[in-house]
Amino acid sequence: MLLLARNHSLSKLKPLLSLSLISHSFTTQTPYSHFTSIPKPHFQNPTNSQPLPFSTIFFKPFSSSKSLQLNREGNYDEATTQAHLVCPGCGVHMQDSDPKNPGFFLKPSTKDPRTYRLGAHLEHVAHEPEFNDSLKRGLIIDPEKLSSESNLVELKPEKPVVCARCHSLRHYGKVKDPTVENLLPDFDFDHTVGRKLALASGTRSVVLMVVDAADFDGSFPKKVAKLVSDTIEEHSAAWKQGKSGNVPRVVLVVTKIDLLPSSLSPTRLEHWVRTRAREGGANKLTSVHLVSAVRDWGLKNLVDDVVSLAGPRGNVWAIGAQNAGKSTLINAIGKHVEGKITHLTEAPVPGTTLGIVRVEGVLPGHTKLFDTPGLLNPHQITTRLTREEQSLVNISKELKPRTYRIKDGYSVHIAGLMRLDIEESSVDTVYVTAWASPYLPLHMGKTENACTMVEEHFGRQLQPPTGETRVKELGKWVRKEFHISGNSWDSSSVDIAAAGLGWFAVGLKGEAVLSVWTYDGIDVVLRNALLPNRSYIFEVAGFTVSKIVSKADQASNKPDHRSEKKRKQSDRKESVAC
Repeated sequence: MLLLARNHSLSKLKPLLSLSLISHSFTTQTPYSHFTSIPKPHFQNPTNSQPLPFSTIFFKPFSSSKSLQLNREGNYDEATTQAHLVCPGCGVHMQDSDPKNPGFFLKPSTKDPRTYRLGAHLEHVAHEPEFNDSLKRGLIIDPEKLSSESNLVELKPEKPVVCARCHSLRHYGKVKDPTVENLLPDFDFDHTVGRKLALASGTRSVVLMVVDAADFDGSFPKKVAKLVSDTIEEHSAAWKQGKSGNVPRVVLVVTKIDLLPSSLSPTRLEHWVRTRAREGGANKLTSVHLVSAVRDWGLKNLVDDVVSLAGPRGNVWAIGAQNAGKSTLINAIGKHVEGKITHLTEAPVPGTTLGIVRVEGVLPGHTKLFDTPGLLNPHQITTRLTREEQSLVNISKELKPRTYRIKDGYSVHIAGLMRLDIEESSVDTVYVTAWASPYLPLHMGKTENACTMVEEHFGRQLQPPTGETRVKELGKWVRKEFHISGNSWDSSSVDIAAAGLGWFAVGLKGEAVLSVWTYDGIDVVLRNALLPNRSYIFEVAGFTVSKIVSKADQASNKPDHRSEKKRKQSDRKESVAC
């Protein structure tokens, strides 16, 4: 081999090196030979003692890689946490082998805290030419001689390693590769959380049912409410008979109340919430809390209530629909309770949490707090929208009323997603207030022209959907009829809400027949008015002023200007020829 090495280059020696290693493995002892449970690698068939082919020998080595766990169990079980690395941001099982699979992460390089970014906090006081050579030859502090007590570098707590998806959401606000999430199975609430709540014995359970105040009916988990209510009735009956009965406590948490107008009374809001929750199947509520994680409203009362209900060893489950604000709420609770830092990923993207995340050290004693993946509501309109369209629909600022004063035969559009028609009414005037994201354009006009709106303006002036092709992708445009009545023009009497979008508040003194148009499969409900107040400055007919409408108008006017220029040029040529 030494003679060959002298006469050949390194690239030509690679196959020879591989052959030498393989031949060496036949004679030397393997590193697994001292384990009794793992057999020694055999390169001969024990039955007929015939040597295996060379390809079998070379391409079937022992593999130390673990199989990828494609589930949403997260780190609920402590044994699972020790066996598999779980992302502290979303709860997915982490792996560093395949970026095309869920949970991929990059191991950060180790940095010496004494020398990393040394002097990064210092600022330049002058340009280099202003210093003479004597100052440049000054003393330099050796980084190795810096003591741990030195105040020159402020050491910050080390941040935990998260998966690439959480890193992209935290720094860029979007998922880098959304197709990777499709490899994960759907979150089965009954299998993962429901069976733990249904246990007749064990630790006490507290269910935090988190609901979005701006989309109450669309984010209200009816399935969870029914399951927990049935469990409470069953275990309460068993407990009264002297049997073992672990009765869960249900706390309804209405988040994002800062998005509602400040003029709304908390007493009226709580009464409205309890009524809607009872109609949704939650008839065994222990308490109701109205909170805002952004403004720190109501967190103290919520924490005190949860601690008293859970006891020293209870389990607290945060459950709710996608994008209802569960992770944001838990992070706010962690900061509120003695400044404990939690690392759950927050993003205005549905389905941020992928697995169950056990949050340590937030609640006192041995009480465990679990963040769960958002429950998918296929009847929410946001489930059909792209990320760009979701950013337009998502309500991120305090809602402002946009009111129309209309009569029979007129319609109001909320973007290209929902339309309200006044078909018949016993009065001359109906007040219609649109409560939706301020980024969504509105349009008011005659109902007889509404059919042409879909063909001419959907995907253009009325976005979302963005683009003409997206209109067909969202589904069939269907109609639902509602018979309503009211007793006042000064305030709204009823709401007609679309899940994941917003609602129309209608005020009248009489009766009316209304039609609501939206895409097939979207939940549309009739309810008592959440916000009775309306705007006293009415919107005018046509499109509301917005960036979407102005850009669409500019794009549509460009072809007209070009055709007009061509027509003028052709007229000039004809005049010259004459």
